[in-house]
Amino acid sequence: MFTILEPGTSSDGSDSGADSDTPDSKLVTKFIPAYKDNYTKSRKAQGGTISEITIHHCASILTIEALGALWQREGRKGSSHYGVSETNIGQYVHERDVAWTNGNWEANCRAVTIETSNGGGAPEWPVSDTTFQTLVTLVADIARRNGLGKLVKGKNLTWHSMYAATACPGPYLSGKLQELVDKANTINGF
Repeated sequence: MFTILEPGTSSDGSDSGADSDTPDSKLVTKFIPAYKDNYTKSRKAQGGTISEITIHHCASILTIEALGALWQREGRKGSSHYGVSETNIGQYVHERDVAWTNGNWEANCRAVTIETSNGGGAPEWPVSDTTFQTLVTLVADIARRNGLGKLVKGKNLTWHSMYAATACPGPYLSGKLQELVDKANTINGF
């Protein structure tokens, strides 16, 4: 069982204002809070500062709700800040906190992480055009709000396999990372 909160509402359904259930991005479709022991509170207290965005793929076709259910599972020991599926964006961990996504503590402490739903399976793990465009829009928004400046592949736009022995984000997204950077930079005027 998991709780789905609409942006701007708290767990009792009231207007949250600055409540912790308020998404960081106005693009978020639903805030689905990760279980409290699947991430670390206060990036700042861990010595971290946001300096990059890390791209992941789900290795399956998931809705933002299904991904949120994974992060709400007690004992999962994993989470992401965001998930993207078609036109929907879920937020699970606040950007001020450390999501456990990259398999590398230092990278987790400096990254905002995004899980991307696939549109098909192995070996290519494709992503639909709609999901990719939603990802581009979210990446541009995160970069702008966090003052990351012009995105550069491998610098402030990173991917999971840079930090852990994994094929993530899969061949398809790996081949589109420069396009992702270019389109997000265009949105932000670079």
